[in-house]
Amino acid sequence: MASEPVLNQEEVDALLTGMNEGRVSTDGGGAGGEARRYALGREARIVRDRLPTLELIHQRFGPLYRASLGGILRRSVGLSVGALRTMKFSDYLATLPMPSSVNVLRLAPLRGPGLLVLPSGIVSAVVENFFGGKGRKARIAGRDFTAAEERVVALLRDAACSDLAAAWSKVHALRIECIASECDPQFAAVLPANEALLVADFEVDIDGTAESLQVVLPYATIEPLREILGGGVRQERPQDAERWAKSLREEIEDAEVELTTVVGRAQVRLSELLDFRPGDIIPCDFSGRVTVFAEDVPVLRGQFGVSRGQQSVKVEERLLRGRSIDVPPSNTRQ
Repeated sequence: MASEPVLNQEEVDALLTGMNEGRVSTDGGGAGGEARRYALGREARIVRDRLPTLELIHQRFGPLYRASLGGILRRSVGLSVGALRTMKFSDYLATLPMPSSVNVLRLAPLRGPGLLVLPSGIVSAVVENFFGGKGRKARIAGRDFTAAEERVVALLRDAACSDLAAAWSKVHALRIECIASECDPQFAAVLPANEALLVADFEVDIDGTAESLQVVLPYATIEPLREILGGGVRQERPQDAERWAKSLREEIEDAEVELTTVVGRAQVRLSELLDFRPGDIIPCDFSGRVTVFAEDVPVLRGQFGVSRGQQSVKVEERLLRGRSIDVPPSNTRQ
């Protein structure tokens, strides 16, 4: 059955009349396949992947850092972990008050920096409690940190770097260290303005006063670990372990190893060694019994002799793992 027309004749006539009189624009969109301008520098990267393993790392970091803060302040401290946020670097800097301790972290062996941000609120609260205050917040907005505040920031930063590395250790070993620090966010332009960030918020409760800090990771920095961080924690099933154990056992049984036999040992001085000439005889302590090594590991001991015209070892003893042998084959004249 033929479809009904979208416009009736009266509407078509009205449209044509409007076009002729200039009341209806005739400028249409670009033709299919036509190139359009695309400003790469102004486009923000969109991060759509969920990273459950990264969230788990932050969940591990929380209790570790809470214990560190408790040790610094000598009192109980509460700490809660917030959800990951995605922001552009320029937008994130705009949210930070002056002063804020923006600490640039090296996450070796990953390329690219991370950020540990301690806003003025948490610095003020820790300083007040560290020096035995009653919980009042000092007004430090609009000025640089004092020397005492900088020392407290260093304590907080060092503890965070150590605890963050420990939280990452079960996923990927990182060496985390601070390479720069800035108290004015507008001077902390260490990343492109449109760089996509993953911001993890942590709320610290000190004597009923809630303050926040952030661990910030550029998406480009952790992108090499995207599959690991996005895969979650895989629970190993018993049948998987049995299958791997069987496969590993079969591969080990088929592996080839080199056997080396030590028939005797001798000790000589370096001066004597330099005087050796072809044909010289070196006496050794050969007693008829020899030790067989597999890849420098002693495994067997027995009598040395000849069988069917070939030098052979008649196995008399199997050496237990961990039994010491004085000199390994590589250091012994055989």
